[in-house]
Amino acid sequence: MNTCTSKILFLHGLDSSRESTKFHAIHAVQKFCIDVDYRNLNYQTVASFYHDIIHNIKPEILVGHSLGAYWALKMSSHHKIPAIIANPSLHPDFRSDYPPISEEELENDIPQLAYIELGDEILDMYEVVQQIEPYMQIQALEGGHHRLSCPENLNHLIQYTEEHFLKK
Repeated sequence: MNTCTSKILFLHGLDSSRESTKFHAIHAVQKFCIDVDYRNLNYQTVASFYHDIIHNIKPEILVGHSLGAYWALKMSSHHKIPAIIANPSLHPDFRSDYPPISEEELENDIPQLAYIELGDEILDMYEVVQQIEPYMQIQALEGGHHRLSCPENLNHLIQYTEEHFLKK
């Protein structure tokens, strides 16, 4: 497996952190993950935080899992940065101030790819696939689970994004 030379910003899921197996599975020279306490911060505070982080780090690829994938899609659309999402939460319901992912955030010319483990016991990935399929390339794996049984599969999508969408 080649090591990614692009700068990666990983956005972790709800109740997760930079200690996530997904973050550690990414083979990249420059990868960043900032812990965010989503439960205790409102939507606007998290959005402002991620806008600032993106402005400071200047990532070339966003990678997000679950609620982090939600934020990766939002930030990808706003900042025009390619995104790779894994088992995304498209309609977060743990707080009332989180709007669902909109069609405008999916229907754009920014490269967005998805890695889905269909055996997710928390989110209905079959429903997610139906919603995102018209907008992005999806790599789906039968089985698996919400925490991802094969997080190393993210590297294939990162490498594909780096080779096909970034000017290196």
